[in-house]
Order: sequence, then structure tokens, then C-alpha cells
Amino acid sequence: MVKLIVDIIKEEEKALVKASERLGITLELVRVDGLDLSADAPPGVYLVRTLSHNRGVIAAAHVEASGAVAVNGWRALAAGWNKAVALAMLRAEGLPIPKTRLAPAAFEGGEAIIKPATGSWGRKVALVKSAEDAVAVMKGADPEDVYLLQERIGDGTDIRAFVIGDRVVAAMIRRPPPGDWRSNAARGGATEPFKPTGEVEELAVKAAGALGARYAGVDILIGDGYYVGEVNVIPEFKAVSRATGVDVAEELVKYAAELEKR
Repeated sequence: MVKLIVDIIKEEEKALVKASERLGITLELVRVDGLDLSADAPPGVYLVRTLSHNRGVIAAAHVEASGAVAVNGWRALAAGWNKAVALAMLRAEGLPIPKTRLAPAAFEGGEAIIKPATGSWGRKVALVKSAEDAVAVMKGADPEDVYLLQERIGDGTDIRAFVIGDRVVAAMIRRPPPGDWRSNAARGGATEPFKPTGEVEELAVKAAGALGARYAGVDILIGDGYYVGEVNVIPEFKAVSRATGVDVAEELVKYAAELEKR
């Protein structure tokens, strides 16, 4: 039986439930609140879809320690949640990444992006043009917060490639809205379907694999070549489904069900 670990049921989780019903695949909801960490989780495949990444890591670790399968596993979730750790793992696999320093760092001129090592939806991310700008962004940050100073690649347009297993099941181009440089669909970025080339598909699949992720939303930046920006390990998929017409929820449920048969 495939199980879905959740804390808050969002649009994607509702889509997964509906997809399982259409496919005739039993999908059991498991609430992360109250999870009994002192006893083994029942066997099966667990799709970890918590809004809280920390809770997701804990739930996945518990599942895997019980001998069951977590999708994604706790190591992938932990690595994907920390952008600095993810970049280290991508670099270790020889994949192209933007030039990145831990902030505060020497500013090399031009424009750069400063962002927290953890977070999503483009929050607390800023475009800076000087060391003073970077310091201002970090002012008031908790001493434990880690920020990254990263070169700007292109105009902000990127590719979101949704990887499941060893293939890209759907991909879209994201373009920043007028007056912004961030392409996140959640921030109003324009989207259009994209048929990935062999190069893009290979890069996306390798990026997910570098983190040990069985599925992921891989952001590929477009500049003088392709660069892996981020690997999202509990990715939203409503935008890529709408842009491409691909039922990503159905693809993910089918993949989990195939894993459960193994």
C-alpha cells in the first residue's frame, strides 16, 4: 500500500488522492503529527509531502529506519532543503552550478543574488549591486542563518524540469513577471511548456540523482549554458501540470505503486 505523509493538505496532495482514485490505487493518508517514533512504521512506500521540511526529514528517517521506503529519503530531503549542501553535492558530481560564496563575501561587481540557504518561493531573496546592499539584506538575520551570494545567470528565465525516476515527465519555461527578476510561478512568473532536449533531461536527472532524490523539481538556469540552480525535493507541481497538460500527480502515484511492488 502506498502511503502519503502530510501535515497540511495542499492542492498537490489533493491531486495525488484524486489520481490514486482514478488509477484504482489505494493511497493511505498518514499525519505526521503524532507519528510514533518509538515503534516501527508499517511496511510500504511512503510519499513524504509535508510542508515542513524538518518534519519531512524526521518522518522519512523514521520510515527508513523501520525498513520501509520513503520517497524522498531523509538524506535527499535534508540535502535539498539546504541549498549550500545541495550545491556541494551537485559540484561533487561535476554538474554546472553558479559561482556561489557564503555571505558575507567579497563583492566582485555587477549584480548578484543573495538568498538564505534554506527557504522556498523566493522569500528573502534579493538582487544586490554592492557589498553594502548585501549587508543590508542580512541585517537583523539570526546568527544561525546562512546566506549565499551567487552570481546572476541570465535574466532570471529558467527551466523547471520535473524528474520522476530516471526521466523528466514534464518541463516548463518560467519567465519573471514585469519589474521582477524571479521566475517563481508562486510570485507570478509566466510559464509555458518546454520539451527538454537530451542535454536538459540528462542534467535534470543527474541533478536529482546527485542528491539521492527519487523525484524532484530541478531548476535549470539559462545563461551562456545551462546551470543547476536548485533541486526541490518536496516540489510543488500544480504549475508544471497546468503549463504542460501532464498529470504529474498521476505519474507520481504510478511510480510509487511500482516501487511498492518491488
